Amino acid sequence: AEIGGITKKAAREGLELFIETLMDYMAEDEKVMIKGFGRFEMKTYKERKGRVPLSGEECIIPEHKKMRFYASERLADKIEEMQGEEE
Repeated sequence: AEIGGITKKAAREGLELFIETLMDYMAEDEKVMIKGFGRFEMKTYKERKGRVPLSGEECIIPEHKKMRFYASERLADKIEEMQGEEE
């Protein structure tokens, strides 16, 4: 809010609107791309065999969807740059 010169309430409302819109697009299996930041998309994972961590018993993990985020090259470079500064 301070950086953008807006109120905290306006910043919160803008963020909530973005999240709500993102969830609506994800529910429709639409990709959302934000230039210079990255893209969000739903990925379907096929049914597969797995194990119950506590017992080690085999189980079937059903087909399911997860939201994935893929960073843009610009964001990935910025993250890499920040990690280099920490070392």
